[in-house]
Parts: sequence; structure tokens; C-alpha cells
Amino acid sequence: MKKLLSIIGLSALLFTSCSKDKDAVTLQGEGKVTLTMDAVFGNQDFALNKDFKSSGITYNFNKFRYWLSNVVLVSATGQEVKISGSYYLMEETGEIKLTGVNNDLPTTIYPATKRENVVLKEIPAGNYKSIKFSVGIDQKYNDNMSLQSGELSQLNGMTNVSWMWLTSYIFTSAAGKVSDGTTTKNMLLETGLNANYKTIALDLPKSLNVSASESASIVVNADLSKVADGIDVMTNPVVGASKATVMAAVANNYATKVFTVKSVN
Repeated sequence: MKKLLSIIGLSALLFTSCSKDKDAVTLQGEGKVTLTMDAVFGNQDFALNKDFKSSGITYNFNKFRYWLSNVVLVSATGQEVKISGSYYLMEETGEIKLTGVNNDLPTTIYPATKRENVVLKEIPAGNYKSIKFSVGIDQKYNDNMSLQSGELSQLNGMTNVSWMWLTSYIFTSAAGKVSDGTTTKNMLLETGLNANYKTIALDLPKSLNVSASESASIVVNADLSKVADGIDVMTNPVVGASKATVMAAVANNYATKVFTVKSVN
């Protein structure tokens, strides 16, 4: 009888131990990360309808929009965690009038919007050392707009029929006015086309700890003073596919100069 009770007691102990281990794994589980893409102009906070000066040129923006896509977190051991369906339209814009191709649809109004934050969910608990993301839309979706993922849509004014035989996405769009103190011109700096799809990898200044019990965040600066770096915007105030070389230079600025990690918590 004592032997039987001992076996039962041992079994209960093992069951309790296993349950605790299971609970520990569950508690560790998955977490979420708030990713903030903070728009700035040099050392100033970005805002619409505000004058910013750089290299003798005054910029005044009424729109800044871009596709943030295919976000990946890289763990301390080098494992890549890809965020499923991560296609996000980041933007700061006033109202936008949208019309159909050749004005064949009624004009609709896209409301004034400011969006700098996205929440990355179902991130395995652990420590992460870097983040990767792309600016623009990868070829699979850019060449076939009937395919849907994340926030991809033809209804937000971020498409263009003049760049390809078929419609494709506008990857980035910064609009407003530029002035050299004598002359003021309308500005529209846009990128698109598959060749200008760019992936950025940024090391984090410290380890990002993700767990189910604590919130985590990454703040990345998006510096608009770097968008036209090396480009004469008074000569090229409007940049699109008709100026392929200049558009490629703008896209390269996004890839190499615009984005830096500000903080990790």
C-alpha cells in the first residue's frame, strides 16, 4: 500500500512539474513590438506646411507617404523572424482627391492621415539584435495588383498607370514646394518600379527583449532631409519614371541614408 501511495505521489509530483514547465513556456510564448517610423527633417520633428532648410533650399511639404514592407526581426543567434503580411502604408498627408484612370470614376476623398506606428504581433520571445524592412512593394505584388496582402490596395492613391504597361505601386511620395530664395517650384519626388525596391538592414543600439509579459518598441527615424541628398531639386523638382536615373538616386537615398534607429525599449 505504501509503495502504491509512493508511486501515486511521484506521479502527481511529475505531473505538477510538467505543468509548471508548460506554463513557463506559455508565459514566455510570444510578444509584440511597436515599430515607430518617426518622420524628421534633420534634427527637427517633421510637420506638413512648415518650412525646412537644407543646403540653401527651403522645403515645404504637403505630403509624405511610403510603403513599409516585409519586416524581419533578427534574433541574437541570427534567426530571422518574418512578419507575415507586413505591408504598411506610412504617411503624413492632408486630404487627397482620388480619381479613376482617365477620370472614369467619381472623385473620392482620401482623408487627412498621420500614421507612424505599426504593431508587430506574434513575435517569439527572445532577444533581437537587428531589424530589416523594405521600402516599396516586391515584384510579386507590384506586377499583379489583384493579389492582396496586408494593407495593399488600389484605393489609396499610391498607384500609377504611367510607369508600366500595367498599373504598379508608387513606393514613396514626398510632395510640396521648394525654393532657392528667388524661385519657388512645385515638388513631387516619387519612386517606383521593381528596380527601386530597396531592403534596409539596421543594427539595434541594444538588445531588444521580447516577451509575453512586457511591451517592446523600436523607434526608427525617417529623415526627409536625406531624400533628395545629392540631387538638384530646383532642376529636378518633379521626379518619376520619366527621370529614371534621378528616381534611382532618390530610391538609393531611402536605402542608405533616410532611416536610422533612434531608440529601443
